[in-house]
Amino acid sequence: MADPERLGKYVIKGPLGTGAMGVVYKGFDPHIERHVAIKTIRKDLVDPDLAMQYLARFRNEAKAAGRLHHPNIVAVYEYGEDASVTFIVMEYVEGRGLREFLNRRASFDFAQLVALMSQLLAALDFAHTNGVVHRDIKPSNLIVTNQGVLKVADFGIARVDLSNLTMAGVAMGTPSYMSPEQYRGLEVDARSDLFSTGVVLYELLTGERPFRGNLEAIGYAICNEQPAPPSSLSKFKLPQAVDELVATALAKDPAQRFPSARAFNAALHEIAQMTVPVDDSNGTTMVNIGTLMLQTPAPAWDDETLRTAEHELARALGPMAKLIVRRATQKTNDRAELCSLLSASIIDPDARHHFIEAFNRHGSGTLGSTGGRAARPTARGETGLSSSPSRLNAGASGGAKAGTPGTAQSSIQRAPLDQEFVDFVAGRLAVYLGPIAKIVAKKAAANTPTRVAFLKRVAENLGTQERTAFLREVGYGED
Repeated sequence: MADPERLGKYVIKGPLGTGAMGVVYKGFDPHIERHVAIKTIRKDLVDPDLAMQYLARFRNEAKAAGRLHHPNIVAVYEYGEDASVTFIVMEYVEGRGLREFLNRRASFDFAQLVALMSQLLAALDFAHTNGVVHRDIKPSNLIVTNQGVLKVADFGIARVDLSNLTMAGVAMGTPSYMSPEQYRGLEVDARSDLFSTGVVLYELLTGERPFRGNLEAIGYAICNEQPAPPSSLSKFKLPQAVDELVATALAKDPAQRFPSARAFNAALHEIAQMTVPVDDSNGTTMVNIGTLMLQTPAPAWDDETLRTAEHELARALGPMAKLIVRRATQKTNDRAELCSLLSASIIDPDARHHFIEAFNRHGSGTLGSTGGRAARPTARGETGLSSSPSRLNAGASGGAKAGTPGTAQSSIQRAPLDQEFVDFVAGRLAVYLGPIAKIVAKKAAANTPTRVAFLKRVAENLGTQERTAFLREVGYGED
């Protein structure tokens, strides 16, 4: 189906992303001359057995977000329908999903982490005060603008006051971020969002989700197991107070969690202001936790290299560039490797190529560099040290036999699709899409002869932020 030229009064400028049931477009409102984002559901793609439920969720998203006017919540302007699609018109936000930062292993210092989490909790406090429970807090629903403002999006399965859309006995949400009561199909309240927020905080601190595995393993762990303390996994020097904060957020019993988003936020800020004793050559010194969590030995880079890296990377990534450069310079003494680490953060090939060329024109390398050799850009703008992010290929399981997940690409290309593989992929997809995963996999498998073609179809149902992680988890990568 071709992209429409208009939806209602809105002029369609082009697609921003695709999902299982529709497309998000960039649009333009000619009446007040502003850009908008238009989220659509194509009626012909909705499974007839689930049509009423999904269209009801869509209307619920408009109802939930439409009543919430807050700087950290994506505004909803209008709900509409035409013959082929149902659509919601929303605020157009220039930024990147938090999932995108996590997928590329971007690091946050503690002050930035506190700022992001504080904005999320402020948004939730406002939503909860106005009778709205989001029920699907996860990194891909959190947008970070180029100015560092966090916006909460996608209220599609929110509970609005006593709405009967999400009734007890029905598990809804994204498995890795769901609360125990969501998994059990019990009644949920604002504290369920706080559990999901704790999962996001854990992932920001450690780079790992606290509950991992297939759908069944995730559900069991969320309901019955305690995750490893963040301090045991984080590259930060996390004090016990941070472990205790996360443990409270992730308590199995809602009554043991923070009573409100405001209380969670206050506890987070209290920790950020704490000082702890640190032994050094001058004896015992009291150090702020934020400072302590940044104490890692780093090589000395010349000022021109740092200025160039930050300036050129900011063209592509905005304010996050300074943090990414700081983290990258702590990992290497080699100029070519530094260029590779930084350019890997840039998704657009042209912007990546521009960064590499500009970086190699300026700066001399580290003061103690092992030669300061320049990275040579290829035609596509990669450095030869970084991986390219656009082709489907095999995963790292070199020892897997042909025809199983993780096999070599040449074998994948020839391997016929079978039901066992469809079921395997549907199980992994459920971690991202929930119960709809089986339907999506079934549709993708129809008239699809090979596994690689099937995977490509399945991956199209995920947003760009989650596609790479999903393909890696099923044994394939985007190369």
